[in-house]
Amino acid sequence: MSASSVPPLARSSEETKAQLCLLLNVAATPGLGSLVGRCWIVGSLQLLMASAGFVLIMMWFYEFFVSIINQGVIPTSPISWLWQTGLVLFGAAWTWGLMTGLSKVRAARLRGVIRKL
Repeated sequence: MSASSVPPLARSSEETKAQLCLLLNVAATPGLGSLVGRCWIVGSLQLLMASAGFVLIMMWFYEFFVSIINQGVIPTSPISWLWQTGLVLFGAAWTWGLMTGLSKVRAARLRGVIRKL
């Protein structure tokens, strides 16, 4: 039997959708993949956390660069709580999105195994 005659591994469309949800949560925007996977409340909360974290980091960037432009030197004490809180919020949303995506993939694989039995 040649390698070309062996059928590729069959994946269910449910498993493919779960993998897409994982990819969206990890690579695009935390919460977006969860919303695609029909986890409305979890996805909305993840998206809200990620957006809030992003806004806080952008506020810090704005303050940092405005102080550079106004003073002409790098400030010694920029507002650090903005980027720190933003990073924690975005990191928590990303981790939560990763866990949600992995649980979706795992559940889809388990359903596929159960159907084969």
